[in-house]
Amino acid sequence: MHWAFPPVVGGVESHLIYLYEELTRMGHKVAFLTSPHPERDEGDYPWCKIVSDDYMSIRYCLGEAGAERRMRVYEMMERFIAGEEPDIVHAHNFHYFVPDHALCLGALSRKYGLPIVLTIHNYWEDDLCRRLLRDVGWDRIVAVSYHIKRPCIFDAGVPPDRVEVHYHGVRLDRYRMVGDREALKERLGLKGRRAVLHPARACQSKGSLHSIMAIAMLKEKYRDVCLLLSGSGDSVDFDNERESFKSEAASLIERLGVEDNVVFINARGDEMPLYMNAADVVIYPTVLPQGEAFGIAPVEAMACGRPVIVTDSGGLAESTSHGINGLVIERDPDTLAERLSKCIDLLLSDVELAEYLGRNGREIAVERFDSRKMALKMERLYHRLVSGHVTRGSVRVDASAARPLS
Repeated sequence: MHWAFPPVVGGVESHLIYLYEELTRMGHKVAFLTSPHPERDEGDYPWCKIVSDDYMSIRYCLGEAGAERRMRVYEMMERFIAGEEPDIVHAHNFHYFVPDHALCLGALSRKYGLPIVLTIHNYWEDDLCRRLLRDVGWDRIVAVSYHIKRPCIFDAGVPPDRVEVHYHGVRLDRYRMVGDREALKERLGLKGRRAVLHPARACQSKGSLHSIMAIAMLKEKYRDVCLLLSGSGDSVDFDNERESFKSEAASLIERLGVEDNVVFINARGDEMPLYMNAADVVIYPTVLPQGEAFGIAPVEAMACGRPVIVTDSGGLAESTSHGINGLVIERDPDTLAERLSKCIDLLLSDVELAEYLGRNGREIAVERFDSRKMALKMERLYHRLVSGHVTRGSVRVDASAARPLS
């Protein structure tokens, strides 16, 4: 269960595809409960069943609260459980914004004897987040990094044995090195350009404005340099910042005179490996105050053998080691653009170093961030929790005979 599913783009949505497509290849049946999307073609995801409901949408999350709304959520989830008869339910990011979904799932877990798992892809230091992590009754909380695991224990007070870290994995057969990068550049309209890719949701917190400023500092030395800003498509936008950011970015681009050096792209999932391979450098200069939870895009770039530059922000430091498989810079917003421009300059001018970091990145992606290994680890967790419920004598109620909450 998650608020969004492709064609919505984002790190969580990529993770859902990588993890559950692997699990279906391993013989498991997967059904998603998510929000509707007018452009979704369920035929693009033949490996799973997608159940869409308005009560999983952002519009719902930002609406008015009340007892009736919670009852509708409970009924929605109970219908889903009755229809799919799952052995386990895995929710993603049910620990913030509204309590209804987590609380209803907790109640249904107790009613039907279903183990429930929550993966948290970020952390919010507020009472709602703490309560939903601590009091719902999750059989296990999966943190996407040790950076995220720490506040679960020391801020929310979740028992340490209920939290474990599962790093994201990527499809190594899709994200891989290609032979003729120049031909690929020509195919993407980048012939003769030095391409710098920023594959993140286009917003201030992901450092997009700093990327634009960094490119402006480089345009005199590299007149062919081109910044590719992704994430301009349909992404989760809880803070309603997308339109205001686009306006601010357009003003900055015009003021710095880099209209010919910045291109906004809306890459679909199957196109992103192409842009990764075409890029001379991939950057991810997050300035999130709470730190980046993990950051799957730099790992995708590593899998393609591309050199990456990231900030020392949260979980990014758990995948990228400075001078080994990338460059790590301080995330101070006042100096970030200058630091970023210097590192881009270094990698554009020192091809040997760039290739060294890229080769190491591919090796590390294969060793640590293979989606197959991620799925096997999750499968082992599911087996432990399902067998544990049986061992403890949990009673499984026939969900097909379910009644709505009264």
